[in-house]
Amino acid sequence: TMEEIRKIDKFKNHTLGEPSTKLYIKNIAKTVTAADFEFIFYRYFKTDEEAKSKLELKLIQTGRMRGQAFVTFPTVEQAKQAAEEVNGYVLHDKPMIISFAKQKN
Repeated sequence: TMEEIRKIDKFKNHTLGEPSTKLYIKNIAKTVTAADFEFIFYRYFKTDEEAKSKLELKLIQTGRMRGQAFVTFPTVEQAKQAAEEVNGYVLHDKPMIISFAKQKN
């Protein structure tokens, strides 16, 4: 539950931020793969084919940005639903921390 998640230090002051189509995800285990993300985020589309063509996944597992990802949805509504449902989801023993990516002006 979100109450339990809030007790984890990393989540104490966490907010999702201003809704956008792009999610920023951190606290990702080294063992997580793109296939893991597909399994989690493809459910927000009617078919896998639709997800493949409309969902943009960028998982960073090397360099100083290691353990982070960006997931871009075609609509703010899909991104919002995913953020609310997946934030705190424990993947490979680590709870993912999700917020909306800041928009570049």
